[in-house]
Amino acid sequence: MINTFRNLLVVSTISFSINAYSLPEYVENWSEFAKKTGDKGHAKWVEMISQPKAVALSEEWTKLRGYNAPQLVKDANLPPELKPGLEINSSNYQNFPWLEEYVPKATLDRIKSNDWFKWNKIVIVPTSSYYMPEGTLQQTKKAVDNNIQYNATADGNLLTPDGKHLLTQSAALPFIKPKNGLEANWDFIAHGVSSDNMAFKPVRFNVCDSSDSLERQYEAHLFWQKFHGRTQVEPLGSVNGQKDAIEGGAVYFTKPFDIAGLSAVRIRYADSKKDDNFKAFVPSLRRTRTLTGSDGQDPLAAGLEITWDEWRSYWLKTDPENFEYNLTGEGFILAQPETGHAYDPAEMDESSCHVKKIELELRPVWKLEVVDKKGKYQYSKRVIYLDKENYYAQYEEMYDKTGNLWRVWDDARDFEPSTGRAMWKNVIEWNPINKRLTHLIMESDWDAVNKGEPAPALFNIDRLRDYR
Repeated sequence: MINTFRNLLVVSTISFSINAYSLPEYVENWSEFAKKTGDKGHAKWVEMISQPKAVALSEEWTKLRGYNAPQLVKDANLPPELKPGLEINSSNYQNFPWLEEYVPKATLDRIKSNDWFKWNKIVIVPTSSYYMPEGTLQQTKKAVDNNIQYNATADGNLLTPDGKHLLTQSAALPFIKPKNGLEANWDFIAHGVSSDNMAFKPVRFNVCDSSDSLERQYEAHLFWQKFHGRTQVEPLGSVNGQKDAIEGGAVYFTKPFDIAGLSAVRIRYADSKKDDNFKAFVPSLRRTRTLTGSDGQDPLAAGLEITWDEWRSYWLKTDPENFEYNLTGEGFILAQPETGHAYDPAEMDESSCHVKKIELELRPVWKLEVVDKKGKYQYSKRVIYLDKENYYAQYEEMYDKTGNLWRVWDDARDFEPSTGRAMWKNVIEWNPINKRLTHLIMESDWDAVNKGEPAPALFNIDRLRDYR
């Protein structure tokens, strides 16, 4: 599928003139689409992407990259039916033989399905422009203007010209146009969560079994923090006490009763040879466990499909000794839009185990394959459809050791157009072998993040365990 390929706007240090009555074509496309649908969520999204700050930031990133996603889609040779408003379901998908070129088989199987994890309807929406925050933009522009070349080393480090770990020094994107799989992998890592801080209060996990029954529901508060290159909220620059680390994640489960209080903190260090500081508190044992890298292959909690290494979609440490990183193609994929700041593009039915309606948009991607070289990892291969515009995964496929598709990750971000920051709105991870589904619904706490939360103390397991 990937082989085919008005007035003066000022955003802090970004300023340039745009015709007073002219908005980008992709905004106009969305505006026309929203008028036709009459959907309040669509109208809200149009309002957000029409804001002067959003337009300015998008335009500046476009200048730096040399392209944006809507323009790549416009210039592509696409099937005439593949346009906003197209609805695809089990009754008509055969009318579109080109679908397999743009829709992964695992997703197409959900439309074809009459039983397990059925997708009743796909609706195509216009392609938006997504980008990272202004701080990342300015630091990347500075590196480009000064011809700074970063080095993705064979031992798994990302270094500045003077041999320092880039992600402890700067928010710069290392490779605007990655030449190989290792560089593309580092762009994905550098994207992080596209925000200095992140907080979900709560994130809900709905678990469905092979009979399409809602087996169990979990709730947790989940936090993330970037430790260096911070440009959005205090502390700016770097977080004290995290000199050698680049980011940390923390989770505290509140439901169900039998696991309430289960909590974990994982700190990622810049040095490829330094293991994560990974600890979990198990309330039933009233003890803290120190976990190792291999524990990242375990589910966050019993019954969930999502593992610690899928935290923020991909949190496997870069390791060229044990993994190959290959760019195997480029093209377009239909994936969920990042419209979570306005509305959730995925709507489940009453059972919580089938998709009633899901919106997809056409995205330009590189196809990145991360291959286990030694057969020691849970996945023999991970296929990442990496967005060419914001350097984040639009879709992921994970294969077991015999080469069978084991897990699929599809998500929608809570993207804030005026700032380029992002959290998440939903994650759909399903297991086509055991026919199990984990659906995450996130409530982004933007008020808390804007006030500087989470506090750095939450990334200490001895403090997190007492979180209330």
